Amino acid sequence: AEGVSDVAVLPSLLVPCCAHSGTTFLWRCMQYAFHPERVCGSVADRAGCEGGRCGKQRRSGRVAVYAPLAADWSRSACGSRRYLLPGLAGNVQGHWDYRKEWFFYGGGGAAWPKGWEDYAGVELPLCYWEREYQRLLRVRPLADTLAHSRALCSSAQPSGEKPWWQRGPRGGGPCTHRACLPLDMRKIRFGPEFDGEYDRETSPRWQVQATKALPRLDPSEHPGAVVPDFTPNYLCSVKSLRNLRLSVGAPRHWRLLLVMRTPLDALTSSYKMFVQWGWVRSANLSSDVMPQLRRLRRCNPRLYDSPELLGSLSDEQVLRYFESCWGDGVWRNFVTNSLHYVCLRAWIAAGFSREQLLLLSSEKLRTLQAHELVDALANFTGLHHNAPLLATRREELSAQCEAPDSA
Repeated sequence: AEGVSDVAVLPSLLVPCCAHSGTTFLWRCMQYAFHPERVCGSVADRAGCEGGRCGKQRRSGRVAVYAPLAADWSRSACGSRRYLLPGLAGNVQGHWDYRKEWFFYGGGGAAWPKGWEDYAGVELPLCYWEREYQRLLRVRPLADTLAHSRALCSSAQPSGEKPWWQRGPRGGGPCTHRACLPLDMRKIRFGPEFDGEYDRETSPRWQVQATKALPRLDPSEHPGAVVPDFTPNYLCSVKSLRNLRLSVGAPRHWRLLLVMRTPLDALTSSYKMFVQWGWVRSANLSSDVMPQLRRLRRCNPRLYDSPELLGSLSDEQVLRYFESCWGDGVWRNFVTNSLHYVCLRAWIAAGFSREQLLLLSSEKLRTLQAHELVDALANFTGLHHNAPLLATRREELSAQCEAPDSA
């Protein structure tokens, strides 16, 4: 509409649960199936397809015609089709890629106190979401990408004043943008293909990293963009639900997709991983779980002994129980992070309707064929399933959206 400028598109498709249940598999599948280059693409005969937009020819002669450029994702080119447009993560080398988890509202991260500027990130043009543009950045000289990161973080510097990284870390103020971090180049190591490009003897000791960016769009020009947040610790985090309720509430257009396991499976799976990572002192599950069970019982013995009573409580009583007895969703809360029913009931009490929720068991996820999974996701989220285009690359779709058990 006239007078509307580009605005940061906040995530409205949340996958708040559950860790170690298949969220990474789901993330990769949805990135592939609902990327705008496919959603906004089409199919054509090989004879009518020119340039790098065309996929490989199949026996039928029909090929995928991709939409790889940001200009292809507008209303005029893509119509009202809805596509997945994740936020971006920037690394120390000034390169960008799609970001799965944001940890903004809570769930173990410390992003919430930094404010909305940190959540929205630095301002980037839409071309940064093009896969080819991201690839081209990775082959640019390191000096170029570092200089661009500095520019992204210092756009508000007073005219004529030296940027802070030239004055040293104590020389006159923090990084301009909340989504930027100072880098001490005596401690930072780049990837092996870039580390030799930075001469630490002659180059500045301090650089800056732009860490994240949400897409900024004119909603009248790009109405189809849906931004996801796959932070699997949100659901059982009291802090996350409180921050969300007091900031944005429970918007009706939001969708919550939950990949879940049985409580025992979720608990044992996460614990095994933390043992492998060395995050727990021993492999004795009982030594960590029993104290947490005792604390939970002391918090509310009645509901601990008769959990079925939760269904008869008012929304206010459910939220009071959740806020009193659950934690902040951090990894070490093995027990409460595995009791998803209480967490889900609290989110419903906070205002989310059952129509906004899709529960998908990890066991079911492993049995679905690719087209079944993509269909189910499209029906729930409103994302466009470009079935004709995806059908031209069935093997590729299966590799991204089918678990080994689905055969």
